[in-house]
Amino acid sequence: MIQLNMAPEAAVFDETSLVAQARLGDTGAFTELAERYQRNIFRLAQNITQNREDAEDVLQETFLKAYQHLPEFEGHSKFYTWIVRIAVNEALMKLRKRKWDKTVWLDEPVSVGDDSVAREIAVWEDNPEIWKGFRPKRQLRPSSFRFPP
Repeated sequence: MIQLNMAPEAAVFDETSLVAQARLGDTGAFTELAERYQRNIFRLAQNITQNREDAEDVLQETFLKAYQHLPEFEGHSKFYTWIVRIAVNEALMKLRKRKWDKTVWLDEPVSVGDDSVAREIAVWEDNPEIWKGFRPKRQLRPSSFRFPP
């Protein structure tokens, strides 16, 4: 028979004392909480946003908001539950903002059903027909540019 001799505090993480210290202004306690949960929060954010950079932003915003609003945390739920809720809200806000962003990244492949292909960019200067009949509204002269000193 194998026995594991683990200290009770090592077997189950008790966040309540760290949260209480952090609420009193102990930044070290908050840092310990952040280090404890940052991996899970990052994975959650990446799962929702499907983008590493957005997940990193969500992670940063989550802990920043948690730190700013720590005095409002009443302790009716676990700190981890509270911070997960903040992370989900931040990730969903990131998706909403992305919905309005019509930026097309040239290095990302285009999804075509079950497959993806590289994005192709048309080069207009090779086709004189595109520029045929094009006339600028006014001719720009270098002397018309004014640059600040």
